[in-house]
Amino acid sequence: MTDSDALEKLKDAVRLRHFSHATEKSYLLWLRSYMAAVRGYPAEWAPEKKIEKFLTDEARRGVAAGTQNQAMNALMFFYKAVLKVPVGAIDGGRARRPERVRKALSVEETRALLANVEDAAGYPTRLVALLLYGAGLRVTEPLELRLKDVDLTERRLFIRGAKGAKDRVVGLPLALVEAMAAQLRTARAVWKADVAAGLPAALPGLLARKSPRAARTEAWAWVFPAHHPMKHPRTGERVRWRMHEVNVQRAVRAAAEKAGLAARVTPHVLRHCYATHAHEAGAPVRNLQEAMGHTQLETTMRYLTPTATGVRSPLDAPAG
Repeated sequence: MTDSDALEKLKDAVRLRHFSHATEKSYLLWLRSYMAAVRGYPAEWAPEKKIEKFLTDEARRGVAAGTQNQAMNALMFFYKAVLKVPVGAIDGGRARRPERVRKALSVEETRALLANVEDAAGYPTRLVALLLYGAGLRVTEPLELRLKDVDLTERRLFIRGAKGAKDRVVGLPLALVEAMAAQLRTARAVWKADVAAGLPAALPGLLARKSPRAARTEAWAWVFPAHHPMKHPRTGERVRWRMHEVNVQRAVRAAAEKAGLAARVTPHVLRHCYATHAHEAGAPVRNLQEAMGHTQLETTMRYLTPTATGVRSPLDAPAG
């Protein structure tokens, strides 16, 4: 199999399983690097030894643990899904991520941060940042919303195909209903202009093939559309895409600087703050687990700072 054939077959396997475009790009990048490296390995080496050698060399280059694990996922998927070759255990294949203590901003710091978030590049980045904190969302989750996913009457947001390919429903904060209603009006205006111009919205997975008319319906229009059409990275079709998360990242970073926050602040910190502050206000951990879309309770617990547990030191206990 030639390198180009291998890359095409990997593409097909990824798309068949409805992996994200970001995952596809990552897997293709790692396969290219691996195929280049394998040319220098003895031909008689087993797949396990080749992968182990590749990952070891990457580790020596100083790649992060998460990056090394991403490479291993890509290569294991290639051997299993494309080559149909079983791969045994790989010594040291999985890099152990360092355990870091997460620390949420205080309520006052969070308010100062949000007060300084401004709309950037003509996008409603302030509203998105407020959604991240107000509903505990990952940065891409509000950006992936379609008009059909927002229920203003019941104040609900339907998060589709989130991390782990899971759907969930979260509450829309009352404080954001008016701003969200205004954004929906803007989104509908963009959709109407696109329909008149014959410009479809980008659709997930194979939906465009199964239901081509959906791309021009109001239900599938983006809540946060991009300013300009773009070429679909998979089909090459000219489509309307959603606003890119880099706009939110820049707006939050700029707000952190204005607020004088020394800690490295990213949009994901707002999700962490949501969990910690909601728990401190009395929200049960199980409810937070559901709201945040975590499969394991342990994952939710990692979002809670020690101050949120409310454990009193024995030194502060009244004398008996």
